[in-house]
Amino acid sequence: MGKVKYKNAEVWFKFHKNHWNKGFATESLKEILRFGFNELNLHRIEAGCAVGNIGSIHVLEKAGMTREAHTRKLLPLSSGWSDNFGYAILATDTY
Repeated sequence: MGKVKYKNAEVWFKFHKNHWNKGFATESLKEILRFGFNELNLHRIEAGCAVGNIGSIHVLEKAGMTREAHTRKLLPLSSGWSDNFGYAILATDTY
């Protein structure tokens, strides 16, 4: 979590390939969002993923997060630097 007065946090996830496309990431993220807003009283939760990571894009959007940013060459992947999509959701959004 960031500074307490801002009431924001960042979430990230990584699942082994054997667990892809089974709904685990979406289910986990939705529960993290629920906990963050309902139990921790957060205002904003952010996440990001490589622009080519279609699976993560789907997870973030299915959980109700909104794409807010496209940052160039942010992520150091084994294949080289990747652009990043920044996502966020507010406590007032539907999740």
